[in-house]
Amino acid sequence: MKTSAWIVAAILSATGPVAAADLKILDIKAFLYYEHAGKLSADIVGAPPFDNLAKGGGANSDPATAILFDLVFAGDKNASPKYATATVEVTQSGRSGQQIITHKAFTSFIFGADGIQHKAFLVENGTCMPIAVAVRANKSEKTVKLDFHCGE
Repeated sequence: MKTSAWIVAAILSATGPVAAADLKILDIKAFLYYEHAGKLSADIVGAPPFDNLAKGGGANSDPATAILFDLVFAGDKNASPKYATATVEVTQSGRSGQQIITHKAFTSFIFGADGIQHKAFLVENGTCMPIAVAVRANKSEKTVKLDFHCGE
């Protein structure tokens, strides 16, 4: 009996639990899509509040209703971790206080020699209400908030 219990314990300790993949969120960038020019803005994270972008209220008077988010992740160099998952929560707040919450998940990470990979997503019709994006990857987390408003 003692021998079989010892063998089972040895097998369990050798295989161990499935380890979480090494994955960390490094940065979140956001870019406006200018509809007349068909181009992206510079990174707007940390910018002052925006007013009436959907109607051309930006610096160049070009309407912008979409935001492209670029998420920058770090992982093991030259690796494709099988169980790596990053979750994203996008929260938009309307004028009357209602919240629109969207959940996303990213998998299939393939890290190159620098151990960096980018994942992107687009929020359409998102420049008239404040938006917050929270990204979690293993024990790392980053949040950005963008302050958008549109007049009557």
